[in-house]
Amino acid sequence: MQYNFKIHKSIVNTIWYYVEVEEKEYYTLNNFTSHGWTTSKIQEIINGIEQSETKPKGEEYVWGNEDLNLYANENGVLLVDMAVQRAKQHDPITLRLTHEEIISFLQDFKKFVEENS
Repeated sequence: MQYNFKIHKSIVNTIWYYVEVEEKEYYTLNNFTSHGWTTSKIQEIINGIEQSETKPKGEEYVWGNEDLNLYANENGVLLVDMAVQRAKQHDPITLRLTHEEIISFLQDFKKFVEENS
C-alpha cells in the first residue's frame, strides 16, 4: 500500500493533515483527514488497535470521525467509508487490513504529524 501525507493551511492558519492514496482498493484511507490531528491522538488509536488483537467480535475497538469508522478485533481491522454511506450513492465502501498494516500506516502518519507540527 502506498500513500502520501499532505498538509493544507487555510486562510485562518488552520492546519489540515490528510492522506492521499491512489490505489483504489485503499481509497478509504483518504478519509484520515482532520485539522485536529495530534501525535497523542494518533497514538491513542494505535494503542486501541494493539489492544484489540485479542478481543472477540462484539468487544472491538471502535474509532471514527465524520467520514470514517474503524473497527478492530482479533479478526483484523475494518474501515468503513461513512462519506459514501451518507451520500447513499453506493454500498458502503469497506477496507479490511491486518493489525500490522494499519499500525504501520498510523505510525508513519504520526511521524509526519510530529515532523510538521
